[in-house]
Amino acid sequence: MKKNLLFLFSLLFIIFTSIQTVFAQGIIHNAANSNETKWIWVYSDSRYGKLYAPSRITVTQRKNGIPICIEAWIKTTYSAAGAAETVSAMNMSKEIHKASDLRYSLALVEIDPQNRTIKYTREIFYDARGNILTSHVYDKPRLKEINSQSFDENFYDAIVDHVFNEGETQRAKASDRWITLWRNVNAYTAVSATADTTTIRKHGNDIIIWIWQETRNNTGGQIKEIRFYKKVFNLSTYSYRIAAYSLWTPKNKWQNKTNTLKNDFISIVPDSRNDWEFRSLKKYIGNHPKWVSRYQTEFVATPNEK
Repeated sequence: MKKNLLFLFSLLFIIFTSIQTVFAQGIIHNAANSNETKWIWVYSDSRYGKLYAPSRITVTQRKNGIPICIEAWIKTTYSAAGAAETVSAMNMSKEIHKASDLRYSLALVEIDPQNRTIKYTREIFYDARGNILTSHVYDKPRLKEINSQSFDENFYDAIVDHVFNEGETQRAKASDRWITLWRNVNAYTAVSATADTTTIRKHGNDIIIWIWQETRNNTGGQIKEIRFYKKVFNLSTYSYRIAAYSLWTPKNKWQNKTNTLKNDFISIVPDSRNDWEFRSLKKYIGNHPKWVSRYQTEFVATPNEK
């Protein structure tokens, strides 16, 4: 009888101790979860989800009190199609043998708000359980300029707005984001040029802007050609240069033509297409002086900056 009671007490002690241990582990686990990074949704489609972490945004460099380098962590989630596209595009098939295993990635980036660039310094790729599939630390960070064709535009807008609160996200979604610079129609085609006002910025006497030039057939409206330019107009010398250029055709798709450029400033011919662009942009600048001069380091920091 005594042996049975002793065995029963021993069993109850073991069960009670086990419950305490599990309960304590649960408390520790929940405490860890409460301190986990909070990710804020930015954008998603059928292939990718984009999130950023406000608590992991740091201004690392300033000039005249204005941030010129912002460090941040971003998160990308992948559907099966998005994972397959990413593994192929980044040549990671030897590191990630089964693309469908890729579920999300974290990246450490640096943002230059004056030049609208995002630089990837480190990326970590995970499976559904949080196991690391592969990790990259870049000796030469991947640098991208932000425009309408950039995968990273949503990340850039959210992070820069967190620091400056000047409306990058709002401008990107605005109905008047694109302004028509000129349009030319003849018997066979219609050619038009529109400027992306999210990209416009003033550096000294230079105005920098991305321009979308599209040629369509008048019959059927099929696109024959797209020219995507980064142009720099100098207000004092009435000249321009093309800093970057990509060409799209139905046959060859997108081709980067920047290496064909001479990159010299060219005097603007009166009443030419470049003249129409110059005058339209000069008018926009006059109507939106604060927007085109945002984040300039020759000014004092704005009160909106966090």
